[in-house]
Amino acid sequence: MDKITVVIPTSPIRSHPSTDIIDQCIKDVRMQLPNSEIIIMIDGVREEQDYLKDQYNEYTSKVMWKCLHEWNNVMPMHFSSHMHQSGMMLKTIDEIKTPLLLYVEHDTPLVPDRTIDWQKCIKFIEDGQANTIRFHFENVIPEAHKDLILNKQDDFVKTIQWSQRPHLSSVVYYRDQVMSHFPKTARTMIEDKYHGVVMNDFYADGIHGWNKHKLWIYHPKNGIQRSYNLDGRGDEPKYEMKFE
Repeated sequence: MDKITVVIPTSPIRSHPSTDIIDQCIKDVRMQLPNSEIIIMIDGVREEQDYLKDQYNEYTSKVMWKCLHEWNNVMPMHFSSHMHQSGMMLKTIDEIKTPLLLYVEHDTPLVPDRTIDWQKCIKFIEDGQANTIRFHFENVIPEAHKDLILNKQDDFVKTIQWSQRPHLSSVVYYRDQVMSHFPKTARTMIEDKYHGVVMNDFYADGIHGWNKHKLWIYHPKNGIQRSYNLDGRGDEPKYEMKFE
C-alpha cells in the first residue's frame, strides 16, 4: 500500500551471520503488505557486543546484497556506529515519504495468515481517531494488562500501554511527538522511554492526556493476535540504555 512505509530495525544477535530471522520478518510483512517500501535500519555495534562484530559485518553484507538482488522495494540505512532504535529513527523519520509508517522489530513479525483490514486501520488514523494502532502478540489481552485498557470501538480498543511491538502510526505524530522525547545523543529502545510518557499523560490528565497520543490496539473478533516473537536476543542480557 502506497500510504505505508515499513520500518525494520536490525542489530547484532548471536544467530548472525544467519539472515533467517530477518528473512522471515520480510516474508511475513510481504504477506500483509506486498508492495509497501521497507526501510531496514542496520545499527552499528555497541561496545558490549564487540565480540559479535565479525559475524554482524558478514550479516550486514548479506542484508545489503538481498536489498539489491533478492528483496523488492527494500532500502537499507546503514549506521557505522551504535545508534539503537532512538538514534536510528531520528535519522530515518525524514526519509519516510508516506503519511503512515509500520514499525516492525526484526524478530517480531506480523502473523502472515491472519487478516488485517488495512483500509480500516488507515482510515481510522486519517480520520483523526487514532495516531497509533498496535498489532497484539497474544490472542487476548492478558489479565495483568486489563487496567491499561479503556473502551472498545469497532475493531479497536483504547489503551495507555505503549509497546514497540508492530504498530501502524502517523508519520507526523511519530516525528513531532514520539521522537521529540529523544535527544540526538540518546541510545535507547523507544519503548523504554515512551511507554512512561503515554501513561503519565493519561494519569495526569485523564482522557485529555490520552488524546495527545490516541493509542489503540487492533481488536477484531475471533482473536486479536497479529504479531509474534522469534526471540532474536535469546538469553543475551538487556544492556544499559543511554538517554543523554
